[in-house]
Order: sequence, then C-alpha cells, then structure tokens
Amino acid sequence: MLIRELRLLNFRNYKTLSVQFDPQINIFAGYNAQGKTNILEAIYLLAMGRSFRAVKDSEMITHDQSYSLVSGQVTTEATHTLELVLKRSGPKQFRFNKKDLPHKEFVGVFNVVLFTPDDLYLVKGSPGGRRRFLDWEISQVSTGYRSLLLDYYKVLQHRNSLLKSIAFENQDPKILEVWDQQLVELGSRLMTARADMIHKLGLLSRLMHRQISDGREDLELRYVPFFAADERISDGHKYDSQSIRSRFTEAVASFRTAEFKRGYSLVGPHRDDFQFVINGVDLKTFGSQGQQRTAILACRLAELEYMKSETGSYPTILLDDVTSELDQQRKHFLLRLLTKKIQTVITTTNISDFEPDLTNGAKVFHVSAGKVQERR
Repeated sequence: MLIRELRLLNFRNYKTLSVQFDPQINIFAGYNAQGKTNILEAIYLLAMGRSFRAVKDSEMITHDQSYSLVSGQVTTEATHTLELVLKRSGPKQFRFNKKDLPHKEFVGVFNVVLFTPDDLYLVKGSPGGRRRFLDWEISQVSTGYRSLLLDYYKVLQHRNSLLKSIAFENQDPKILEVWDQQLVELGSRLMTARADMIHKLGLLSRLMHRQISDGREDLELRYVPFFAADERISDGHKYDSQSIRSRFTEAVASFRTAEFKRGYSLVGPHRDDFQFVINGVDLKTFGSQGQQRTAILACRLAELEYMKSETGSYPTILLDDVTSELDQQRKHFLLRLLTKKIQTVITTTNISDFEPDLTNGAKVFHVSAGKVQERR
C-alpha cells in the first residue's frame, strides 16, 4: 500500500497543499510548530477517518473557513482517490473514487501504522486507550469488525438504558433477557477477534523485541478479557470462542444483581484490557521508561508484519519525531528496518538524526510556516 499524492484545502495551517510521495522514504524536516505533524495527521485521516490528536473535527479546519478537504491518491491493488470533507457544522463526509462511502467501509481501504512520542499511553495509559488501539488495528484488516463493533455498542447502549429503568423505575427484569443474549453473541465475537489479534501480534512483537534487546528480554502481550481482570493469567494462555462465550454467559448471571443496583453494564468487551509483560513482569507497574519504549517500538514494528500477513501488503508507516525519543541503539535498529521496501513518512527537527545511506535515497522536504518545499 502506498500514498502517491496528498492534497489539502483549508487544513490546519495549510490553505492549500499538494505533495507527491516517494514509494519508500519521505522526510519532512523543520522546526517545531511549522506544520510537519499536520501532514501525518492528514494521511492518518485517509486511513482511519479520524484524527490521532484532535478532539473535534473543527480543530483541523483553517481559521475562518467553514470546511476542510483532505484528498489522497493511494495505491492498493489499483490506484484510488480517497477524500474526507470536514465541516464546522454537520458530520464529515467520506468519498472513495468520488462516491460517498460510510465510515465503516472507508476504514481499511488504505492502511497505516503510526508511531509518535506519545505512544507510551499504550503501556502507561488507561484500558480505554488500549481498547481503542485494538479496535482500530483490527478494523484496518477486517472489513466486518467495524460493523460488529458498532452493533455491539448499540446493544450495550440499549441494555444500559434498560438496566437504569430496572434500577430506578422498577421495570420488570425479564425484559433484559433478549438483550443479554445479543450482548453475549456480539461481545463474544468481538473478544474472539481481539484474542486472535493479540496472539498474532504478540508472537511478532516478541521476535522484534528479541532483536532490539539482543535476546536479553522476552516480551509478551497478554489479552485480559473483562472476566479475567482479577486473575493471574498464565504465560501463553489463549482464549478460544467457546471458552469466551462460556465465561461471558457465566459473568452475565453472576453480575446481574450488581447491575440491577448500579443501573449499567458491568460485563462485556467494553471492559477488556491487555498487558505488556517483560520476563513475566507487568511493564506498566515495574518497567523502566527505556523498557516501555522498547516494547512499544517492537509492537509498532510488529504491526507492519501483522498487517502484511492479514492483507497481503505492508501499510505505510508514519513516524512523528520519534528519533528524538530513542537512544542510539533503538534508533539504529529502527532506521535499519526503514531501508526495507515499506513506504515511510517521517517528521524530524534534525535531519542529521538520519544516516546518509537513508537520506541520500529519500525524498526530503523542508517545512516552514505552512509551506513545504522539496529539497533538490
């Protein structure tokens, strides 16, 4: 998968912009707050239909403008045009080859892996952040997962409404039975997909991590379904669809009284998590920041191989000033991998962070105050 061209209109600090990309290495260099990350954000929008940093769409629209257009020429098996229109009022629009497309079908046409200095949230942040990571990664490689996720949250919303009525309005608890069945059915399918993804990504992450750490440490990704949050999960534990459905059904029954009292759902994949574990120890609690950054680097690089195995082609990798956060060993390992035939878009404040072998064959752009100029 490749992005060939990016066009922006009224996006962030770009009134208009057109950039043609190299199929391999693209470096955007410049001081901070000049617009480098805005370019990565626009590419990410073409893949995910959402920003990795803006809370509201209006934040991405140029001041005093009513809308913004992000357009890209991408090549998968053929070359296509992806467009996203952001509006100050009304929902954003998604287009594939000039035809409107729902968000759930837009995601996965073009795939990316994003690596930023803020990625420590994967280890140190909340379970909600890790769940979003799971959901968006699986959505890129599975056309049905996004629809399944939306269906699940519709059922969850309705079930919570009924639980509130039972708790505070003395509604008959029997009205919940049909929604319990749907919660278990949809939720079990979601959790099976998550367990499978974590297992595959975990194997790849372990291999990457062994290379970075010279075999001194073993990294494991452990899926922690909501019903196992308080359990000691043994190494290599796997969850299949049958065990997930059985444990989910048991949890619905055992938490019923507590849910009636609280008025909301205490069971389901909306309470899942996963862990980064080094040599059997939870990295969130006991890992150093160096260990945490190494684990995240291994995980991000493993995502490339995971997506390749699931879709047949590598995604584009987006690196937002990450060399400033890595020590020399990790930086060397990352940049050595970039010489592979994976399209890479990098932002940096210091072009000297990169070895001449990389920059000599790269397409390099200078970014200043919303202006992008290719180095000749």
